[in-house]
Amino acid sequence: MSEPEESRVFVPPDLLAGVWADDVDVFADVDHATVDFIRSDPRSRAEGILVARVAASRWCILKLKRDLEGFD
Repeated sequence: MSEPEESRVFVPPDLLAGVWADDVDVFADVDHATVDFIRSDPRSRAEGILVARVAASRWCILKLKRDLEGFD
């Protein structure tokens, strides 16, 4: 049996550094989810800025959940 081919994902230079988030909101229905990553203002936790919004399929969210559970 041959080994699976390694995935190659191109990351544009402007996304290489990523963004910092310390809060998250999830809006979901049966088929899709939208995940908002938020960076809170350290001087006022009641204020923040959206740093990334990801709309994903149910399959993608379930895979993310499974992968995150492996951090125990």
